[in-house]
Amino acid sequence: MAADRIGADAIRFLVAGGLNTALTSLVYFAGLTVLPSALSYAIAWLAGLAFAMVFYPDRVFPGGRTGIADRLAIGSSIAVVFVIGLTTLQFLEGILQNTVVAFFMTLATTTVLNFLISRWILRRPC
Repeated sequence: MAADRIGADAIRFLVAGGLNTALTSLVYFAGLTVLPSALSYAIAWLAGLAFAMVFYPDRVFPGGRTGIADRLAIGSSIAVVFVIGLTTLQFLEGILQNTVVAFFMTLATTTVLNFLISRWILRRPC
């Protein structure tokens, strides 16, 4: 039963991640029409963070924890993983000398970390 649940959680997480990517891309490119790229990126990133805090507890990990503290924990964990991702990207770029490979390795790492941490936060016993 637990193996079925983790697989279903993973599928929902990947689908939600795709929706989040579409949303943040739309916000970013729409923002570029009137804002500098850094500000547009920041707003898009915050929109994605809000999406995760609102959507993940109810739709990605249904039946799990949904309190405000849990939602804030998800937001905080995503911010921490973002910093880990930046560090990982720079480290891998230095070692591999290939920005594309470094990006995809970082993407894989941060996706797995976000899933595991989010799942732990929202599925831990009350």
